[in-house]
Amino acid sequence: MDDDELLAYLGHELARNYVQPGALAAIFDDLGVPLVANYLRKNKFPTDVSVRHGDFGEALTGALFRRVRRWCVPVLKLRYKHRPNQAVQGCDVLAFRLRADPPVVAVPEVKTRSAKDLGVGREAHESLESVLQRLDESISFVFERLVENHNALAKHVGRLLMEPYEVARHIVLVHDRDRWDDRVVERLVAVASQPIEVTVIRLPELKDLVQRAYTAAEASPRRAAVAAQQEPVSND
Repeated sequence: MDDDELLAYLGHELARNYVQPGALAAIFDDLGVPLVANYLRKNKFPTDVSVRHGDFGEALTGALFRRVRRWCVPVLKLRYKHRPNQAVQGCDVLAFRLRADPPVVAVPEVKTRSAKDLGVGREAHESLESVLQRLDESISFVFERLVENHNALAKHVGRLLMEPYEVARHIVLVHDRDRWDDRVVERLVAVASQPIEVTVIRLPELKDLVQRAYTAAEASPRRAAVAAQQEPVSND
């Protein structure tokens, strides 16, 4: 993708992580183009830089598991924030392979860094072990959200609270490309006692990219409305 396509994609992913696609369309129709960006900026998108970076990493990880690795990611946690600058407790992302025997729950712990941080891998490992101790709470959160709209899928997820399943441990490090250091992974390996799949996403000028992605997210409802007019049936 060229730069414009990448920003449009990232903006769309960010916007849909904070607001249901149908709600975006309703907001667009109700407020009109000039006020949509202001609504999202004030009511949905965080203003704190560190929170934005964390949310960006979570949204990118959700897209990776959902669109590339084809896991079931039924709930986007950022939609359920009480306040834009406040994190939702529990696992960053939960992904499922519900047809496997036994079912598999992927638990990615996400850390985003725009500056060099040799300890970020170890920090991610500590956070992962912490959330795994209360994994049933995060699964229950997903179950309760699905009951509201997707009863069939909710039943499958709800069974995980009573029946055996496997846990796939993941760490996703979203990092500025020019400040990455392989010693991050070496230090992580030194403390890991169980198998963990580590994914490193290195992006150029990450701090600037996150800012530009949120700006693109403010324009996402307009793009969605244009696309809806051109294509009557949507799978999103």
